Amino acid sequence: MKSILIKTIDLENHLILQLYDESIKMIGDRWLVTLVARMKVPVDEALIQESETFSANKDKIIKALGKEVVFEYKNNRIFVDESEKESIFQELYDNFIDNTLPYLSRPNFPERFLLKKIKEEMKRQLQKRQP
Repeated sequence: MKSILIKTIDLENHLILQLYDESIKMIGDRWLVTLVARMKVPVDEALIQESETFSANKDKIIKALGKEVVFEYKNNRIFVDESEKESIFQELYDNFIDNTLPYLSRPNFPERFLLKKIKEEMKRQLQKRQP
């Protein structure tokens, strides 16, 4: 699969969002049209902005998650006619920009995303311990 970087956006919360076209040709003139958004969320930066709970457990969090966590969003349409590929991709892009970008740009996004990842890691660790 070939990833084509189509746009890099510097967000108000100091994160950098990258948008990719990862569309692939399927059969004949049919496409799987895919928009992917990726963004690295530095654990340290998110911790600086947040609560005392994160600060107290900073080393444990970094040990569990690493120095950064990658946010990824994918949206696709399957079995798209080649003649509609560009317009469908543009629709996915426009919807993302209109609906998701404002959420990702919020000042508290890094903290909230990190909290979600911490909870996922804690759940994974608990499941790993159970026989």
